This record gives sequence, C-alpha cells and structure tokens, in this order.
Amino acid sequence: MRGALALCLSVVLADVAGSLFLIRDGMFLDRPLPPFGALTHPRQREKLASVLEAPRDTGVFDPELGWTWRPSTASPDGLSCIDALGARGPREYETRPPAGTRRIVTFGDSFTFGDEVPVEASFQWQLEHLEPGLEVLNFGVSGYGTDQALLRYRRVGRGLGAEAACMGILLENIGRNVNRYRPLWNTRTGICSTKPRFVLDARGELELVPQPFASRAQLHEAILDDTLLARVAEHEYWLGPSVPTGKVSSIARLLFGWMAYRARTPALLWQEPTGEPFRVTLAILETFQREARQDGVRLAPILIFPAKEDLERYALPGKPYWDTFLAELERRGLAHLDLIAPLTARARELGSNWPSLYCGGHLSSVGNAVVAHELQAWLQRNSW
Repeated sequence: MRGALALCLSVVLADVAGSLFLIRDGMFLDRPLPPFGALTHPRQREKLASVLEAPRDTGVFDPELGWTWRPSTASPDGLSCIDALGARGPREYETRPPAGTRRIVTFGDSFTFGDEVPVEASFQWQLEHLEPGLEVLNFGVSGYGTDQALLRYRRVGRGLGAEAACMGILLENIGRNVNRYRPLWNTRTGICSTKPRFVLDARGELELVPQPFASRAQLHEAILDDTLLARVAEHEYWLGPSVPTGKVSSIARLLFGWMAYRARTPALLWQEPTGEPFRVTLAILETFQREARQDGVRLAPILIFPAKEDLERYALPGKPYWDTFLAELERRGLAHLDLIAPLTARARELGSNWPSLYCGGHLSSVGNAVVAHELQAWLQRNSW
C-alpha cells in the first residue's frame, strides 16, 4: 500500500513539476501542445495585427486560394519580383511566347518558387540559360499545398502557350493537402491563414471544399472571437480529437503532443496508401496531369523535392520512405521526375559540404542547379 501511495505521489509531483517547469505558454521545447486553438504559437499573435493591414509585400489574401502573389510587386528584401502575370520576375513575360520560343510553366510551393534565394538561383532561371530560346515561368507560391497549386494552374496557367507544365511537390506537402487552417498542420508557423482543400467523393473524384473566408477582415474576426476552428472543422484532417485533460495534466499534454506530432510525420503518411492524405494527394497530381494535357500541354511532369531533413535523415543513410509514393506514380502512369536521387548523389559527392545544397530550409543555387540539369535531361529523354 505504501509503495502504491509513493508511486501516486511521485506521478502527481512529476505532473506538477512538468506544469511549472517544462511547459511554458502551452509549449514544450518551442512546440505547441494540444489542445490546439486558433493561435498555436506566440509568433502568430505577433503577426496577427498585420492581417488587417494593407498589403505592402508581394503576398496578398485571396478568397479562393487563401493567399497568392500580387502582380507587379517586389519583396522588401529585393529577393523576388512578381510580374504582371503573377510569375516570378525579374523580367516581364508576355501572355504568349514570342515566335521561336518554347515555354514551360511551373507550379508548386516554396521549393518551386525558390524561397531564400535570388531569382538567378532558381532552377527556372538556370534552365532558361541552359536552353536558348526557352522560357520557364515560375508560378510557385510559398506555403502552398498541391491543392492550391492545382487551383492556381487553373486560374493563371491556361492559355499561356506552354508546351510543358510542371507540378512541384515537396514530400511534406502530403499533410498540407488535407489541411484547411495552416497552424493546425504546421503549429510553429507565423502564418494565420486558411486554405481550400479537396476531398474525394464516392467515385474517388476530387470535390472542392472552398476557403471559408471572403476577406482578411472576416478571417481576423474569426480568430479573435474563437469561431475559426468551428468554421474549418468539417474536413480539417488535423483538428484531431478533443483533449479533455490536456489543460490539467502536463503528462497528458506531453503524451497527446507526442501523438499529434508523430501523426504529422510525412514518413508515416507516405507509407499509408489507404490513408486520406495519400489518396487525396495522388488524386490531385493525377487531375493536374489530365487537365494539363486536355489544355494542350504535351508534357506535365511531377517534380518531387526533398526537404533538407529528408536528405539528412533518410536519403543519405539509405532509408527512403517515399518508395510507396514513387511506385504508385509508376502504377498510375503519372510522368514524374524524382529529384531526391540526384540531389542525394550530389550530396555524397560534396561530402561534409553537402549542406551547401540548401540555403536555410530551401534549395540553394547549387541545389537548384541540380534540378535545372535534371529537368533538362528529363525533357530531352521525353522527346522535348
């Protein structure tokens, strides 16, 4: 009996100590713990005031896409310019390619856009300079899911006279594609934005769940009056079950936190082909290729990007978790370019200097050069 009491007392003391010393502002080691609310991290509270400000940067609220680039703008740091079509500059592209010029359009997230590097370091710019008479338009948008990239292709990618259209997908995007409010997927983000997503109907076809707010003011109000989660709850994959003991017990919060972040691991999501994230993502990619070809595009490859962590923790040690994804692309006959393998090979050549493939969390000029050369070779192999 005394042993049982001592054990219970130890658990209680450990729980109290955890609440007092380990969990600060609802976070453990800078990771927010469940239950997640509309604001999961202090940096979101810091940036919330800017939601209602008039846009001064390249990014802007969009009632359909969630957010997008403002045409004819430049970022304050000078790293990126957006032209009148909404593509990354620094020069203007015409609606149709000039005579004797071939055109490629690219869509995707920040790896497609080229975050953290100047335009001259992007793979699109480098590919243009490898192939005279070629235009490669960059319609990537930071933070996008593959679903948003598909919707943006439908909006701005058609009618541009492109012979090839590329859809970039970072392996992490599988979780974004079933997400409606970004902080519920990436809890440490500074972005308080909602987005559309697709669900699968009874036939397995994509059905759009629209972005729930028509204006920045509506989004801001829903965050402040605590109604946002109710607005996105339907079809929000990452809302998760309620945690009734979460705010009482530190041990419970840490346990639920471990479970929440484990569920958000791309390595697990890509190994569950019957799971909703996997099925929705493949349906989006399949739809993109079908629609691009219907629009007259001859080649529509899917470009598969690895994050720095993917290269370090999985590719270099020879522990790929994306084999099921690649096999499913092959089974469905979806044209794709696996950029993980050549980036891994280049990393091994660089040895201890392999991090030079990345600039911060994105590909550097060196990493993008690998992408440009691989895409050029892929196009040539496919009768470009």
